Amino acid sequence: MCELFAINAAVPVYVNDYLDEFYSHSHAHPHGWGLTYRLDEASQPATAPTELERGALIPGSRGVVLWREPKPAFESQLLPTVLSQPIAATHLQAHIRKATCGTLHESNCHPFHETDVMGRDWTLIHNGILFNEGILWGYDDRETGDTDSERVMLFLMDVLEEASLRTGGSLNFEQTFRALTSAITQLGNLNRLNLILDDGTYTYVHTNTDKVTLHFRQLDGQSIIFSTEPLGPTDQRELWKPVPQNRLIAYRNGRLIRASSPHGNVFCEAILEARKALTGSLWDPQADPNTCVA
Repeated sequence: MCELFAINAAVPVYVNDYLDEFYSHSHAHPHGWGLTYRLDEASQPATAPTELERGALIPGSRGVVLWREPKPAFESQLLPTVLSQPIAATHLQAHIRKATCGTLHESNCHPFHETDVMGRDWTLIHNGILFNEGILWGYDDRETGDTDSERVMLFLMDVLEEASLRTGGSLNFEQTFRALTSAITQLGNLNRLNLILDDGTYTYVHTNTDKVTLHFRQLDGQSIIFSTEPLGPTDQRELWKPVPQNRLIAYRNGRLIRASSPHGNVFCEAILEARKALTGSLWDPQADPNTCVA
């Protein structure tokens, strides 16, 4: 499985130490890495973007920078350059990939970026596997790569567009939250769905495993960080808590804003263990990508 790291904060948080440790896990997650954050007055200190950041800006976005490579983070020549500069952000996502589906290509690396019908820039990172993809039928013809994670992203953008049409063309937070809650609850049926979705204002978090596979740490009243595995000094590991499971949770300015009612779509980790025991692996990078299990 992949690993996730994310920030939601009211004021920029310097995260180089966390990112250094996070990407050091790439020996066990060698199929790609990615990093995204936002260059704007709210999320960055009052300094001009670096040349490296300007080169990573997504064209047409509102200051979203994105780096992705389909190689292990520990082998990357780009990542040390990125991390050599101080990184402070209010909205940031990082990902290291251990593939269960899709080829080794940049288009299959997280984070994914899409713009919704209202012009909001969304980024998504996912740690999971989809065994039940009926609701995503047809999205393989629209995606750039060949992962279930990108199909999830495209589906969620369509859900928001449909919801906006029902409300006259725009969505406030409550309407967005309800639409995403309904969609993610459906996606959780028989699927392992740890994901973090961000629109530059709110960060939406979901995990539905029967074991703890996503943690959070409240740094202060204005900032919160999320990680698959607790990071930082050993004597601070107890400060990390499990993300509440089987519900969608929204954060803004480092604080919990809304949580949905729990749903019943709990994914049993024993399913993955049984699959590994039977096949020896969930994915073979030399195999036809169309034969992957999700």
